[in-house]
Amino acid sequence: MSNKKNYHRHLSVPGKPIYLILFVYLVLTLIWPVVGLAAIVCMLGPVIMAVWRGRHWCGHYCPRGNFYDRLLSRYSPHRPIPQFVRRKGFRIFMLFFIFAMFGIQLYFAWGDWGAAGMVFWRIIVMTTVVGIVLAFIYAPRTWCSFCPMGTLSAWVAPKGEKTPSVFQNVGATESCTQRCQICARVCPMQLKPYESKGEPSGYQDPDCIKCGKCVKGCPTKAMEMSHHQ
Repeated sequence: MSNKKNYHRHLSVPGKPIYLILFVYLVLTLIWPVVGLAAIVCMLGPVIMAVWRGRHWCGHYCPRGNFYDRLLSRYSPHRPIPQFVRRKGFRIFMLFFIFAMFGIQLYFAWGDWGAAGMVFWRIIVMTTVVGIVLAFIYAPRTWCSFCPMGTLSAWVAPKGEKTPSVFQNVGATESCTQRCQICARVCPMQLKPYESKGEPSGYQDPDCIKCGKCVKGCPTKAMEMSHHQ
């Protein structure tokens, strides 16, 4: 039981605390509600970037994801993320539910920039609170496993062997024994990068956020981040 609970763990890596952007956004929107509209960047950015780079935004530019990785990951129990939240049906439901809630509120706020900004603010606050609760029940990136924007990003991410030149992917080299599975232990999304051994196109799971923790955590340096075309 103990081994199952502690299978996933925190891995500290160098990086900037861009989660501060989230805190500044939440405070400034309360002072100047129109600032709330800035959330559009974090809604469109990951999906647009995903067309060429997969869920790269989620692993490098998302302030909330950064908050989960750099702060909550230190205190989360790192229990297994429930499989049902990864299923297509549940993710489609969450996508329509969040956008329906968002659309209805935006409809009534239409024409008032400040009120529209607060609609974005409320959605960000609500989903962040849900993410925090799930982080302390399961794992830091539990929310990211069914985040609507993450789901859309995974759907449009490049797949197969032929990918854009800027697309990066992790992969296990031939020296990987697939025994320690440490790459899976440190993966924020609780994926299994070691399964890519022998795959010329690298790890194909569209929910890989390209954070590179599996590469940094591999004790034998058998994991690599590279371009695949």
